[in-house]
Amino acid sequence: MESTRKMKAYIFDMDGTMIDNVPYHVKAWKEFSRKYGNELSERDIVGWMGMTNRAYQERILGRQVEDDESRRMSEEKEIIYRELYRPYMKPAPGLVELLDRAQAKGVRLAVASGAPKGNINFILDGLDLRRYFPVLVDDSVYSRGKPDPECFLTAAKMLGVEPRDCTVFEDAVKGVQAGKAAGMEVVAMTLYTPAEELLAAGADRAIASFAEMLGEV
Repeated sequence: MESTRKMKAYIFDMDGTMIDNVPYHVKAWKEFSRKYGNELSERDIVGWMGMTNRAYQERILGRQVEDDESRRMSEEKEIIYRELYRPYMKPAPGLVELLDRAQAKGVRLAVASGAPKGNINFILDGLDLRRYFPVLVDDSVYSRGKPDPECFLTAAKMLGVEPRDCTVFEDAVKGVQAGKAAGMEVVAMTLYTPAEELLAAGADRAIASFAEMLGEV
């Protein structure tokens, strides 16, 4: 179902949505989990996308992880990821054009991600995208990971926009579920998950490229 009205805000998931980086996270999590004696499968890693690093860590270790330990382990894994992805970093097709048009029309923009702050900075600075986003919600800003809607509701509050006036861009089933639980329109990107799965999870529409949105801003 396509939107029939103009939205006041766009809230973007980052990994797998704004950038095609999931294969590099998969490689990093496999290397990291192998070190800790419980190598994750690619299916598990992709299936949990949208959840926080702590959720991955607790599945790898089979126990709860305290704050200090989680921060240390997160940085260890993200160093691996950033080194793997750095030479290949680029925005998803149509993203910059969509951001330019949205910004020109006064649409408010935010990133709401399960990624740590260092990864968001790495992408926004590396791709010169920071200027578009006055609001950034990383995994330190909220406590309940997707499919809980906390991250998206936090972004809407920081933007000063009602949830019903927000469009969420997501690529993962859990992210779609979080967006719908927040009461927002959800546009799902089909980089890694088939459109039928994303629509079944509640997405209002599924697109292969941000270029499909350019005529609707």
